[in-house]
Amino acid sequence: MKKFLLLPILLLAANILVAQSHAAFPQAALNQVTSKVLAKYPQTDKSLQKKQAAGSQQSVQGMLQKMEQLKNCKSTNPMDPAWVTVGDTIIVGATPNDTLVITGNWTHYGPILVLGNGVLIFYKATVVDTGEIYVFQNGQMLADSSSLTFPQQYFYQRSLIAVQTATVYVANSSFNYSGMSHNLVIGGNATVAMQNVHENDWTTCGLFGKPTLFIDGMNLAGEYILSDSATAIFKNTDTLLLWHQFPDTALINFAYPNGDTVYNYVFNKTITGVKGIEYNVSADTCHNVMWAMMPVNGSTVTISNSKIRAIGCWFQHNDTANVQGLNDNSSYTNFVAPLSDRYMNLINTDVQTWSLYVFDKSHIDVANCQVGEVGTQQHATVTQVNPFLLDGSGGYYWATDTSSIVSFGATVYSYCRSEKNGIFIFAYGNEPFSAPQAIGKSLLVYVQSNSPADPVFYDGATVFMDKIDGPDTSYTNTTFPVIGSAWIDWASGGNGWMNFAKYSVYYQLQGNTGWTRIVKDSMFEYHHAAVANWNTLGLAAGNYNLKLTVWNNFGDSVEAVKQITLKPGGVGIASHAISNGIKIYPNPNSGSFTISLSDYENASVEIYNTVGQKVLSQTLQSNTTPVDFTNYSNGIYQVNVVKNNTPIYSARAVKQ
Repeated sequence: MKKFLLLPILLLAANILVAQSHAAFPQAALNQVTSKVLAKYPQTDKSLQKKQAAGSQQSVQGMLQKMEQLKNCKSTNPMDPAWVTVGDTIIVGATPNDTLVITGNWTHYGPILVLGNGVLIFYKATVVDTGEIYVFQNGQMLADSSSLTFPQQYFYQRSLIAVQTATVYVANSSFNYSGMSHNLVIGGNATVAMQNVHENDWTTCGLFGKPTLFIDGMNLAGEYILSDSATAIFKNTDTLLLWHQFPDTALINFAYPNGDTVYNYVFNKTITGVKGIEYNVSADTCHNVMWAMMPVNGSTVTISNSKIRAIGCWFQHNDTANVQGLNDNSSYTNFVAPLSDRYMNLINTDVQTWSLYVFDKSHIDVANCQVGEVGTQQHATVTQVNPFLLDGSGGYYWATDTSSIVSFGATVYSYCRSEKNGIFIFAYGNEPFSAPQAIGKSLLVYVQSNSPADPVFYDGATVFMDKIDGPDTSYTNTTFPVIGSAWIDWASGGNGWMNFAKYSVYYQLQGNTGWTRIVKDSMFEYHHAAVANWNTLGLAAGNYNLKLTVWNNFGDSVEAVKQITLKPGGVGIASHAISNGIKIYPNPNSGSFTISLSDYENASVEIYNTVGQKVLSQTLQSNTTPVDFTNYSNGIYQVNVVKNNTPIYSARAVKQ
């Protein structure tokens, strides 16, 4: 099978970019996805659809984004985009020596910014806050004997951020993030200390710059990305995942401790076999400890006699790489990872999860892998067009910033999600346990894929939907509905930067090169409804391809292709059309007829005009149900009987 590359194309129209900057719409790649489908239909490869890997489904995605956003921010202006100021924003420290003390029950809708030498104090407080807390400059946040709840609609929506020279101290308190993962960001020269803290949910924490983190007594510590010159000290904690980032200067030859209980663990550049890192981490009397590492392209890493919870390979500095042959839940005797941009040797080592993180303008092609998480950010791109399984053991599949992903034929056991201004193309894939998500001002293009529900969108995100549901089989010499979805929609907070323009439907006998149009340039949007009524009179039995092409208002198009088998037979226009005990009469008629069928429960009738518009829908209430459409003009109508959302009968009715 010829492999295609993600090709650069022109950006969307200039008026879009005035409002927001998006990744380039990958029109060329989408066209080649269609060619790949047609070259060998069906294209689904089941070889990598293994059992989902056991373990946590946490992700470092949210943390990587926050770290990048704040790493170089030196702004002292609380209105700077780096400090999110939406909703009812509270600013503590706008005036010198400003202090806000909160006790008792307190609810707030929006973020809280602590800056200057401002001090925010929670004391014996029960707090519900639907925003984030940002502590920067010399700001301080102090919490004692308090319950802090931050409701989330989706995971990683909320964060606690301490950067620059901020201080955060939390004691004898609890955090609750709606049962979902959340971010803790510590950067610059900030200090965060927590003692006797109860975490209800999983924390993903990133440390960059030269910060200090001290935790003594925590039931659910979460995961911590160790980088730059950070210092992290853990005591008396449970469920701790330590990500050791290995930059491109790293020379590592190391073995992690055996077992999951750790006493007096230290990792820094003074340890034998560790060179090229500047951070320092220690852990004492910690239980359920898991080891993880993030090797950057250019690093040299040898790990021996270890059990690794996760390896998250970083692709930075405009790297280009082909990634294949990485599989979760693997035991390696002497394995050199097939990555030409770094050296990674695993000796007598088990790896539960592999993940891939792509930065800058780097590009990777992924094939024949089973991994836990894949994500792009900044201007990076990922092309994945061969067998691939994302088992969710490390997180999910995501595109953020102005990055893009073209995914073809993937099986995803967690989430697919577009974020910020990213573009995610999920084509001919399978996401069996959840619906794809679009947040921020991103674009999710969903092409002929399967999930329990349609994609969901939040904030100002847009979804571009193109799918043919069915049928899989029908008959020659009849007319029947092609059920599908053709729409572009955005969340209530969106500004409609992309809109639906039109769609067309075509058919093609497999083996032929030309297409015959069924519907031309319809301007109506449909959600799992009849996008066309296909008249198969005179066609030969056999395998055909149906193609649904949807255009947006900028001329970009997406094609969904589905195979259908036509069997000999069919019903045409008849006075008493009968199929499987179903009949309509009289036909022709003057605007009313009766539908007769033996099993009418959960059945309905739908009537369409000649351009595919549904003009009437009615639930069947008995074995014989009268239908009245006298208010419509004379002509030929398509009558479909649908049971449990599946068409079971189709005929043409003539009103005269």
